[in-house]
Amino acid sequence: MKQKVFVIGFQKTGTTSLEYALEHLGYHVYGGDKNLMKFTDSDELKTYIKKTLKTWDAVQDMPWPIFYKELYEIYPEAKFILTIRPTDKWIRSVITYFASIRVPLHKKIYGVPCAEGYEDRYIELYNHYNKDIIEFFEQKPNFLIMEMGKNFNYQALGIFLDLEDIPQADFPHARNNKKRKLPNYKLYRDLRSMYWNYKKNY
Repeated sequence: MKQKVFVIGFQKTGTTSLEYALEHLGYHVYGGDKNLMKFTDSDELKTYIKKTLKTWDAVQDMPWPIFYKELYEIYPEAKFILTIRPTDKWIRSVITYFASIRVPLHKKIYGVPCAEGYEDRYIELYNHYNKDIIEFFEQKPNFLIMEMGKNFNYQALGIFLDLEDIPQADFPHARNNKKRKLPNYKLYRDLRSMYWNYKKNY
């Protein structure tokens, strides 16, 4: 079992690309887990986390970032990576991808029906958590900030993970909608949101 690695950045900050990179390095990565939101008792939550992550090396995706304190209490020696990108680019990516789709997990996290039309709330929570996470891990050696477009590469990741053999390949990138023009049009986003809300009964 490898040393635990926790990716505690919000969605649309390169977390899936980082998942691919970790898997390339041999890590067994666990994704988002909506069950985390069900617990009101801290001890029960931590028991669930320990049981769930027993056979996993790393985690990424929401809602893990909002449970960074619990993760640190359970695994203080683990490696923690905060993925970030400029707020304006982040919210633009969120709106392009999620639009007005009423994802139940996101509603629990942000407290609003959807991303589009509630950008201020999404931005508020994004900035709040990033600030709190950075303050919490200040001066802790097992914490790394990876910013898209800056140090989002194997070199930064490999040094942080104390790897002897750092891959020289380009950092993997998840397929996304960046190159698609249709999501930039609100009418298209509205129609897509209506379809998914209906299909998923959101």
